[in-house]
Amino acid sequence: MSSPLLYAPTFVDASAWIALLHPRDRHHYAAQAVYRQLMHSEVMLITTNWVVYEGLTLLKSRMGSQHAEQLWEIANDPMLVSLARVTDAVEAAALRLFFEYQDKTWGVVDCTSFVVMAETGCRQAFGFDQHFREAGQQRGFRVVPENSASL
Repeated sequence: MSSPLLYAPTFVDASAWIALLHPRDRHHYAAQAVYRQLMHSEVMLITTNWVVYEGLTLLKSRMGSQHAEQLWEIANDPMLVSLARVTDAVEAAALRLFFEYQDKTWGVVDCTSFVVMAETGCRQAFGFDQHFREAGQQRGFRVVPENSASL
């Protein structure tokens, strides 16, 4: 991995949280490697409450409550993660973005992530979601790991 990963604030998508905590996820080992590097580098991790809710739901349905609780603990540890709450203004901006890009299949939760990234100046995302890769090209941010296959 290239050095910009070491210093850039990084938005964490639900796909990364799930891959990190779900040992049978096909991206589990890549997620662990990126997460270790981010933690070692003391990079600020940013996510939203909506992203965490999405991760909680999927982890609980795939792995059970224990894995969901583990994500909840990580996401609510201010030493590890800056948890941005989706405000009415962010929600409204995300819905505008959602309807503006009619040719994309980005979800509203993804659009809230893109709005929060823009508002916080975050130019890097950690995830495995093809929507993030597509939006990164469209909106000018980097997605790590760079060489992963999409979901």
